[in-house]
Amino acid sequence: MEQPTTDIAPIIGPVLSLMRSRKFIVAVITLIVDVVVAYVPTLEPVRTELLSVFTAIGVALVASIAYEDAAAG
Repeated sequence: MEQPTTDIAPIIGPVLSLMRSRKFIVAVITLIVDVVVAYVPTLEPVRTELLSVFTAIGVALVASIAYEDAAAG
């Protein structure tokens, strides 16, 4: 009996690979932290500083992972 072919595999495969990517995970966590910092009212006096610091840390992590991946390959 022949297996039915579906078009789901070409879509799900890259999405699952993306979700396992360290760069993607760091970017999503950075986004979540930035959103939490932006909407917590008690952090208003230092909101811009926290957003700048956490975003810079996230960008530095993504850049270092990309540099490591490029050096390995």
